[in-house]
Amino acid sequence: MSATFKTLDVLLNPCSIAVVGASSNPMKVGGRPIAYMKKLGYAGKLYPINPKAEIVQGLKAYPSISAIGAPVDLAIVAAAAAAVEDILREGIAAGIKAFVVFSSGFGEYSSEGSAVQARLGQMCHDAGVLLLGPNCLGAINIRNHVIASFTTAMEDHDLIEGGFGFVSQSGALGAYWLDMVFQRGIGVSSWIATGNEAGVDVSDAIHHLANDPDTRLIGGYIEDIKDGPAFRDAALAAISAGKPIVLIKSGRSQTGAAAAASHTGALAGEDARYQALFDQIGIVRVNSLSEMVAVARLILMQPPASGPNVGVISVSGGAGVMLADDLDEAGFSVPPFDDDTRARVNDALPGFVSANNPLDVTGSVAGDSGIFSRVLDALGSAPDHDSFVLFIGLMVSISRDLSDSLVRAFANRGKQVAVVWIGAPAEVVRELESHGLPVFADIPEAVQAMKTARQFSAALEKAQQLEGTRWHAPLPIADRLETRSEIRAQDFIRTHSDLAFPEQLLVGTVDEAVEGVTTLSTPLVVKLQSPDMPHKSDHGGVRLGIADPDTLKSTVQDMLEIADKTRLRLDGILIQEMSSVAQELIVGFKRDPVFGPLLLIGRGGVEVELRPDSKMAYLPLTGDAVLSMLRGLATAPLFEGYRGGARGDLKALAQTLADLGNAFAAEPSIEEIEINPLALTRDGRFVALDALSQHRLAQEGQASERPPRDAQGAERQKSPGLQEL
Repeated sequence: MSATFKTLDVLLNPCSIAVVGASSNPMKVGGRPIAYMKKLGYAGKLYPINPKAEIVQGLKAYPSISAIGAPVDLAIVAAAAAAVEDILREGIAAGIKAFVVFSSGFGEYSSEGSAVQARLGQMCHDAGVLLLGPNCLGAINIRNHVIASFTTAMEDHDLIEGGFGFVSQSGALGAYWLDMVFQRGIGVSSWIATGNEAGVDVSDAIHHLANDPDTRLIGGYIEDIKDGPAFRDAALAAISAGKPIVLIKSGRSQTGAAAAASHTGALAGEDARYQALFDQIGIVRVNSLSEMVAVARLILMQPPASGPNVGVISVSGGAGVMLADDLDEAGFSVPPFDDDTRARVNDALPGFVSANNPLDVTGSVAGDSGIFSRVLDALGSAPDHDSFVLFIGLMVSISRDLSDSLVRAFANRGKQVAVVWIGAPAEVVRELESHGLPVFADIPEAVQAMKTARQFSAALEKAQQLEGTRWHAPLPIADRLETRSEIRAQDFIRTHSDLAFPEQLLVGTVDEAVEGVTTLSTPLVVKLQSPDMPHKSDHGGVRLGIADPDTLKSTVQDMLEIADKTRLRLDGILIQEMSSVAQELIVGFKRDPVFGPLLLIGRGGVEVELRPDSKMAYLPLTGDAVLSMLRGLATAPLFEGYRGGARGDLKALAQTLADLGNAFAAEPSIEEIEINPLALTRDGRFVALDALSQHRLAQEGQASERPPRDAQGAERQKSPGLQEL
């Protein structure tokens, strides 16, 4: 781990708290923290700061922080934005160790506010003091009853201590989360809303929760990450510690005009790059707070499922079939019970029912609730099943009997259990969940929670595999980028890999084409080479299937005229032997300004953006990791001999791309390389049929090297070690 994180102990475990802008009105921003902590019995010292009052909510008030005359760990600032800078300066002089600034009107408001916010951050950094905010909803530590927040989510709920920690870049979303988890009876460890992040950011908060003994599961809402490496290190620390991370990431828009220069840029939009990181290191993403709360209840109440086999028990045959369908679509199996289990269950069932999976105990339980109890007892451990889902609908009159049967049979079974109970009485839900049996209101909610929870087992394995990885740091956004043509892009690729290209000839005149083409085999493809035309086929810069000298001459002449008429910068005309293409890939290497260089692999060709099928991961990568990406494509079978088609050596290709990717990551002057298509030929070779690159030009007016347009450029271009594969 290379990132340095702020230590948040004094923020979440203060022995004394001053509230600047304290109010006697418990409904005001400056009054809520005091009211909450008095009600809950915060054990530390509380110092209201209000120069116009002597007593605030029964506590002695002080005119200023410096007037307290005693050590203070944390100051909560609920004052006008114009006063905040002076308050922090006074607090630092008085020995305050951490600030929570509720006040708004800073970076989120204006450029002037941004300048003040930057000064606040720098002031606290220089003094070694924590700053949460400004424009934040604060922080909460349930165990210590520290409520450094004015959230209204505390109004109608008792605090429940537990293992769910939460980090949010939105105060409002954080408040909604608190309300939902308290409604569902889920215990919370700590809650941190980071606001404008002039000091403490979401990575600091995740790192704190990773090392917090009270936290078992970390939830979060993020909008953007400023320090990508720190976020990655914090997340890996949490997952490696056995603490799953489940996130909502807002903002699914693509990047803007910069993406248009290449297919890689279009596919590697902002949201896709975040998702690539989540997939690579094991963060699980959900789309709503309700989905997050559902999976949290399953994870916090139940052990992880040891495998995909699920036993389904239902009081409705139709519901059992629906569960089986949803489970199958989610990647689970619903296998038959083993012989011993089936025999026991058959003995417990009415004579007109058989022990299948899904197991329909039928609506007869409404008249004899003992059937349900006997069946659950008879299931025993069902050794071939890793988890169970039980479906009940209504049956309010016998709900207590059914609930008692569930608790007796499954509360300590040691296997993951989810209960779907449509129309369950509230007291029954509370009773079941008090015994660790999560209750879901409908089938899709339960199955989605099971599916999401299953991803966490793989997350730990991913994190362990990445231990010791030396990640490449992101680079600042380039002042200028220069696109280079295929022939120029080939230089780096040839130097740093054994990737094959077609036999080819670069010419500058028609005569050079006629003289040199005798070394190539027809049919041929002719391509105009210019950095101003990255997508040649869209603008008449590619001609295929040329088989005779006259057509070649006229085609080269046409290309030269296109370049002349449109005033293109010309690197020459490239003539290549055509390859017999069976399938196509796209390979892209790109620098993400937040997380660093990445590799994109996908189904290639001109329609790459029409029906995307791609995988992304951040460099460095091993050959095995790249092979996993290749085999993760939906179209992967097409490259491994599907229905008698061409079969390529994916393992060898993966190692080649890993080597090239690591060379790209180590060369900061290159912003992007794209190979599209990387063709699988009908005889099973992978050949790069087109490429482009973008280079970083830091200084305005910096010139790039270009090959001269003369006979020297007509040399046959051959890759080192090019051979028949």
